[in-house]
Amino acid sequence: MTIRVIGGGLSGCEAALQLADAGHEVELYEMRPRVETPAHKTDGLAELVCSNSFKGLARTGAHGLLKEEIAALGSKLLPLAFESRVPAGESLAIDREAFSGKVREAVEARPGIKLIRDEVKTLDPDVWTILATGPLTSEALAQDLFARVAPAVSAATGKEGKRLFFFDSIAPVVTADSLDLDILYARNRWDKGDAPDFLNVPLNEEEYYAFVDALVTADTVEAKPFEKGQLFEGCLPIEEMARRGRETLRFGPMRPIGLPDPRTGADPFAVIQLRAENAHKTLYNLVGFQTRLKWGTQKEILTRLPGLRGAEFARFGAMHRNTFIDSPKLLDHTLRLKGTKIFCAGQITGAEGYTEALSTGFYAASMLHATLRDGGTTPFRWPEGTCVRALTEHLTWPNPDFQPMNFNFGLLPVRDNWRKSQRKEMQIKTCVEAWVGFAPMGSKGKVEGGG
Repeated sequence: MTIRVIGGGLSGCEAALQLADAGHEVELYEMRPRVETPAHKTDGLAELVCSNSFKGLARTGAHGLLKEEIAALGSKLLPLAFESRVPAGESLAIDREAFSGKVREAVEARPGIKLIRDEVKTLDPDVWTILATGPLTSEALAQDLFARVAPAVSAATGKEGKRLFFFDSIAPVVTADSLDLDILYARNRWDKGDAPDFLNVPLNEEEYYAFVDALVTADTVEAKPFEKGQLFEGCLPIEEMARRGRETLRFGPMRPIGLPDPRTGADPFAVIQLRAENAHKTLYNLVGFQTRLKWGTQKEILTRLPGLRGAEFARFGAMHRNTFIDSPKLLDHTLRLKGTKIFCAGQITGAEGYTEALSTGFYAASMLHATLRDGGTTPFRWPEGTCVRALTEHLTWPNPDFQPMNFNFGLLPVRDNWRKSQRKEMQIKTCVEAWVGFAPMGSKGKVEGGG
């Protein structure tokens, strides 16, 4: 029996590798380069679009704990990300091209995976499938998906089913040799890490407010009427943050605390941080500077800043539509579209973030594998208290105001006898204890009520 995985991004490649290593035959569909997207630059598998960072690694942070969990349970792509790592303090930032190349090599090394470069335009509810087309699902497939799910939404709500999407933005990337290193300084926040991984652009008060004023009046890409207001709060464009208040950026991506300029010994009024895009440090992205400004406007405003006046842009910031479904109404706890053989994974489920994409790809593969293994008779579940269980429950529990979300500690269960001061510590302890001995793709995975 062949399983179809649609989408060669993070979640699709993770799912395909998991299923192939569990003994299944997999057809992995990736429409690029036959069909391009507004955001991808290559036809590579698992190409990272918005940022090159998988965020923090510390267990005390939600993203660090989630990464530790899926690594311990056998994620296929996360080790490849570590092999492609570039310095970024306590975060996992990677060389995009190196990572994509390693994923391609891993896929091609599995004889059980057949990579098909073609667009899938329709879904077959009777074919075992993992739909992992991500936020840039092709229009033809999105229309077919909507046609299938709209009746279910209407039946559940009594209202007309609507397509769901929000708009996400990408940060600019500049060449390293175009930066003025006499003005920038290398430093990690609070000097964490063995060596400084970030370049910092210091701004004084006058420079900062001039920058904010320029953003507020800047020429942006005009949003269509149906697009307005559909921004993801976790990835707002810098011009949108500037419009929310003149101090917003100083308490967000331009926060100077913990980044004193070594030439003065004092924190600047504001700071722009640049993080290496690749291992050779020939490219840097402006951290947190996602934008929908017109390209000419971006260049004009950003090159007014000290240290960036001669900046050459390898990529300008851009805006793209992210498609997602109303998962709480449409998916069961396995991420399976109700009444079909189609499982969903990645950002199309509303799981926002790179590590979340890996996690839901891993989860969907394990659930499809368990369904085939057990004939759908065993109530297979990931253990309660684990990050992935909490994330997928958020995606599938009833929620009338469902919107995309990153994994966070607020999703993990809390017990009444835990003091508030010890809550995170106990969540972490419970989580680690829950995943020990669990084998998501093994024959002895935990089941509900069992060991």
